Amino acid sequence: MDASRVVELALSLGAEYAEVREERLIRTEITGSDEISVSARSTGGFGVRVLAGGSWGFVSVNSPKDLEWAVEKAVKLAQVSKGNVKLADVKPARDHVRSGMRVKPPEVPPDEKVEAVKELLNALPEASRKAVKYSDFSGIKRLITSEGTEIEWELSGISLEANLAVSSSGRSSWLFGLTGSVERGFEAFDDMRERVLTEIQGQMKCFLHGKRPRLRDVPVLLSPYFAGMIAHEALGHLAEADELPNTPLAEKLGERIAPEFVGLSDGNVCDGHGNDLYDDEGVPVKKVEILKDGVFNEPLVDRERAFLLGVAPNGHARAQSYAFEPMIRMRNTYFEPGDWTFEELLEEVKLGYYLVSAGPGQTGLDSSFTAGVMEGYVIRNGEIAEPILGATASGRALDALSGIRGMGKELDFENSYCGKGQIVRVSMGGPHVLFERGIRVV
Repeated sequence: MDASRVVELALSLGAEYAEVREERLIRTEITGSDEISVSARSTGGFGVRVLAGGSWGFVSVNSPKDLEWAVEKAVKLAQVSKGNVKLADVKPARDHVRSGMRVKPPEVPPDEKVEAVKELLNALPEASRKAVKYSDFSGIKRLITSEGTEIEWELSGISLEANLAVSSSGRSSWLFGLTGSVERGFEAFDDMRERVLTEIQGQMKCFLHGKRPRLRDVPVLLSPYFAGMIAHEALGHLAEADELPNTPLAEKLGERIAPEFVGLSDGNVCDGHGNDLYDDEGVPVKKVEILKDGVFNEPLVDRERAFLLGVAPNGHARAQSYAFEPMIRMRNTYFEPGDWTFEELLEEVKLGYYLVSAGPGQTGLDSSFTAGVMEGYVIRNGEIAEPILGATASGRALDALSGIRGMGKELDFENSYCGKGQIVRVSMGGPHVLFERGIRVV
């Protein structure tokens, strides 16, 4: 049974709407530590989702032979409970989305990838244990809906990460670097390697020479990567419409919550890890100005929440793979740039901190956050001074917004991943952002 017959069968069984997502990928992983390990595997299958009686039913299978069973089961699951789901209207799309990579993963011989992993492993600082992991994927994804949408994507992506266990003077720590791309292929490996090395080297400097922070309640200048963590973790999740009712933003749509020079957006950006032309419901991806001139302007929605809120769908329904239902997710979340140079922002700080990279932490739907500082420095009289070690940055982002003094001119992003029941590729970033208050470093 092919996908078009699946949606026809779903409608004949009483579904109001039906979609089939097919995915076929080849994944390669090369890990280097004490020895090199290479593996490759194929993954794929079909995700069938139907709307019947106002409720969703979803089933995933690996073989086309099981599609008839899957659609019958999905309709039955939807009909078990009565709901009130309605979908915002969208124009059906017919498109073939091609990868923009110049050198795609299958075009690179395995031994060349292995050599690249070895070179990065050798370039890393000495450590009691160090490991490098390179991974890539390539293949296709298809979406067919009962409304006439038919989209096929050519998928490709690569990622690179390094981990080090280091110890010195009775102290120990894990250092890490991570990056990836769905738009640049193996031609960008050298750039990615240098980015990972730069991250690791900065963290190593702070580990070897940093001291515990001693200042309290001082201005904090955030790098684009650290600002991106705040944008994504402490603010972006609050603007996802499925989370919105449980957050402080629930009744604030249209209200000013930050200075008018502060903007926060999500959408496609240059080399964004979350870039796409369409989401997994076939909706074109649009830039969402979450904060515009300091006002909570627009949430991230799927078609279901777009109908509930009376807004237009904006392309933020995403699924980890065919085996998962689409849910509202960020793509590339970032503070909008301002008009300050980095030097001007530094000059504003007589005594404070410059935070470069964030480590593990926790966030809450009240916009609270706590994050380890992997690389950070004291600022003295407008200049970057001694490194800090073992620091934690915390605050409540919605309170801290009012303490923003200035935004840098240039954007930069960290390409990473987000877990919200499912793992998807995202970017987070912005310009340098100076907080006069609202972030505490201890």
